[in-house]
Amino acid sequence: MGRSRPIGNTWVTDMRHYLDDAGAVADMPGPALNLAAFLGSIAAWVTSGRAAADQRTNVACRRSPGRRRCSGEILASFEADGETISWHCPVCGDHGVTRGWEGTPWDRRPRSARA
Repeated sequence: MGRSRPIGNTWVTDMRHYLDDAGAVADMPGPALNLAAFLGSIAAWVTSGRAAADQRTNVACRRSPGRRRCSGEILASFEADGETISWHCPVCGDHGVTRGWEGTPWDRRPRSARA
């Protein structure tokens, strides 16, 4: 019987939940701010246009299975709708989708491409 690999959580996030009423990153506890920074880094990479050529984001996986830092690098890209960012770690299996990044501090599209 083959050895199974644990699969991480599935994160379904809306980046607007990390913003205050003025559209700035909200004041929040450290763990939530760290998660916002992680997801925001993925969104920034994908919206910068670099993901079109290479899904490797240069964003380190944030998980620590068995109390050891995962060595994976997040892979991410737009889904077919052009609005949903799909990401995953090829090492530990952590994965998710991110929406609501448009017009946030993590939106790196050229201004001419923004609605």
